[in-house]
Amino acid sequence: MSEVQRLRDRVAELEEQIKQLREDMLQQSDAFVGILSKQQSALLMAIYRRPFAQYAYLDNITEHFGTYNRYEGEMHISIRTRVAVWKLRRKLKSYGIDIFMWRGVGYYLDEANRKKLQMLMGEKG
Repeated sequence: MSEVQRLRDRVAELEEQIKQLREDMLQQSDAFVGILSKQQSALLMAIYRRPFAQYAYLDNITEHFGTYNRYEGEMHISIRTRVAVWKLRRKLKSYGIDIFMWRGVGYYLDEANRKKLQMLMGEKG
């Protein structure tokens, strides 16, 4: 494979990631209006739509939403996403929904929690 083709493939891959990120940031479930912030709703949808929501992907969401943008630096970026997901987990706990972490990979919903979330979105949405 030529270098040009490899770069074209990488550009196509990045464009698809941007498309998915925009969809996650724009689409929010009406089930959580007044319960979750826009950032939390975007994080939840990103985790819900993927088998594993990788840290780097969620970092993009927390970078563009919320009140954690005033600080910069590599350490703050990792903490910003962890704090946002921690707050999201705390809010969803009262609905019986648990978000799991796979250390070094990201966050995910198991099948039982995915079904609980679908039912909750169906009832309120």
